[in-house]
Amino acid sequence: MHLREIYGGRRLALYAAAAVLGAIFIAGFWNYHLVDGFGRDVIAAPALGNTSDLAGAYPDRGMGFGFIFAAIAGLAATFTACNCVVFAMLPGLACSVDSNRSTKGPWMALGAFVAGVTIVCGIYGAFIGLLGSGVELLNARSVRLAQARIVFTGLGVAMLVWGMVELGYLDRVTNCFSERVRAFFGSIQTKAAIIGVFVGLFAVGRPFPVFREFLSYAAGANNPLYGASVMMVQGLGQILVMVLLFVVMVALGGRRLMEWSAEAPHKPQLMSGLALLAGGAFFVFYWGLSFAMDIGRWGFKLGWYG
Repeated sequence: MHLREIYGGRRLALYAAAAVLGAIFIAGFWNYHLVDGFGRDVIAAPALGNTSDLAGAYPDRGMGFGFIFAAIAGLAATFTACNCVVFAMLPGLACSVDSNRSTKGPWMALGAFVAGVTIVCGIYGAFIGLLGSGVELLNARSVRLAQARIVFTGLGVAMLVWGMVELGYLDRVTNCFSERVRAFFGSIQTKAAIIGVFVGLFAVGRPFPVFREFLSYAAGANNPLYGASVMMVQGLGQILVMVLLFVVMVALGGRRLMEWSAEAPHKPQLMSGLALLAGGAFFVFYWGLSFAMDIGRWGFKLGWYG
């Protein structure tokens, strides 16, 4: 049954508008100094020291240290503006269920998600390894901010479209595809893998200084295989908190969640659609409109953040 038939067109539209406006409000008051500082000072500094000093330290520290640097750099990026949207993906993954209500459903979805993250990160890491010292051009402030705007605005638009598909607003478009294609993209594993690809692409756009210093370290090996390996570790680090939350949710209430989603599939579909709309709106506003039109950073403009 269509969501508009269950909730009513006006009610569904109000839910969607609330998700988008709520995300814009959060994006407008986002304090990147606070969250970036938390990752740098609370997570990275105690574990590694001054990461800016480590950027060119590959000849002295070697390959092994790079894996530690990768894991900490990923973990430090957990709550940055380019990674916090990963938590919008939890509803769809946590309510994963197949027609037989198998307990394997959520774990298969998690596996597909992790695979998507690591594959994209591995490809990007190989590229960084090939760049070698050329990575410093990529790490220049103007370049990395432009890269972030392009990547995250694009991902935001994709998430908004996906959210509208989940809520049924683009049925006329999706019905143009064959039943086989719709079934493939509607499966839990496919959706989880696509979410993983999106999250893997976060690393491509991420301007976070600790991460960029890690890129310099990884590029110091001039080895695409090494670059791919450490970048995949970084990818696992950036999703670690989310994965742990997912495991706890499934371990404590997995059967109940699956029964709930099987008995009322429109509810997790609604949650997933609204979460995608919220995540997409955050990205489009924060990385796109805010930079292009200077309409964000309200906390800084009001003098609240210093």
